[in-house]
Amino acid sequence: MTPDRLRALDLARGLEATAGNLAKVGAVVGPSDAAWAFTQWRLRARARSKFSEADRMLFEAEALEQATHETVAAYHASRFPQATLVADLTTGIGGDLMALARRGPALGYDTDPSRAELAAHNAGLVRPTEVRVADALGAWSFDHAFADPARRTGGRRTLDPSMFAPDPLVLAARMREIRLGGLKLSPLLTDAYLASLGGELEFVSFGWECREALVWLGSGAGVGRCAIKVETGLRLDAAPSSRFADEPGAWFYEADPAAIRAHALGSVEQLGDLAQLGESNGYLTGDEPADSPWLRRYRVLETVAADARSVKERLRTYDARTPEVKTRAVKIDAETFRDRIKLAGKRDLALALYPAKGRTRCAILERS
Repeated sequence: MTPDRLRALDLARGLEATAGNLAKVGAVVGPSDAAWAFTQWRLRARARSKFSEADRMLFEAEALEQATHETVAAYHASRFPQATLVADLTTGIGGDLMALARRGPALGYDTDPSRAELAAHNAGLVRPTEVRVADALGAWSFDHAFADPARRTGGRRTLDPSMFAPDPLVLAARMREIRLGGLKLSPLLTDAYLASLGGELEFVSFGWECREALVWLGSGAGVGRCAIKVETGLRLDAAPSSRFADEPGAWFYEADPAAIRAHALGSVEQLGDLAQLGESNGYLTGDEPADSPWLRRYRVLETVAADARSVKERLRTYDARTPEVKTRAVKIDAETFRDRIKLAGKRDLALALYPAKGRTRCAILERS
């Protein structure tokens, strides 16, 4: 980064990107560097939700959108030995590279020179880190690697893995030959495709979202499928549901999306005396309260048919305001259903729509 850009960043700190401020900073460092500095502060403000060091980092808009949250990146890095070099094969702006550098020696690759420069700066905030402008599929002199293939083509997101760059099938084949390779992919990819890559499969929960599917390959990888909650390190092994109920008991539970995606509801059921509710694939119920980071718990007030007019009348008896609406495995759109239940009461309730025996049922719930 040039001295003028460093100065521009300092001059633009705390200023709104008005024409007057752009002209003021531009008079000192030039219009181009002034515009760059104000863009960086705008991107830094957006990045604070992902990076604690955002105000010292450098960004590019599209790469920032794709960058891994630092908490999730720290989990990726934790899978690798501390004293061993790990290569980040798809560095971008360096979110994962920074986490790897905090763990130990790291090396980055990116084919875009401008992104490589940003990544080197960002990882350098942790420790001096080399970032090579090169295709990471060349000869490997390392035995540990991580990759997050780009999932955009023509500026648009794609779920066609054959369009990812680099191709996950090619990366997986290479990673099977090393000690440990991690491959970050979309959790929306099919089970069949993910299984075709082999190795150990983790579905990552962060902020009550299933953020990614992680495929671990190589001689140091494990086996099987699980959900991992990165805030706590808790794991749930895949296990099918074994108990079912068409009507809820006293308590209703919503399972963590990563547990659902990992097909681990059987393990979730073991967290209490729980059963899957109808054919919801994600809602559970029981007669006793159960506490777990994998569950959101609600008290069941009653269950009725999923008719918006009738539901609205029942909610009036509870003095409810317009409720939150949840749906699983039904064709009813949650927002459309909610729009038909406008209420101005004082009580916060929720609705859960689910299928059971060919009918759509509606559980009226209160958050516990």
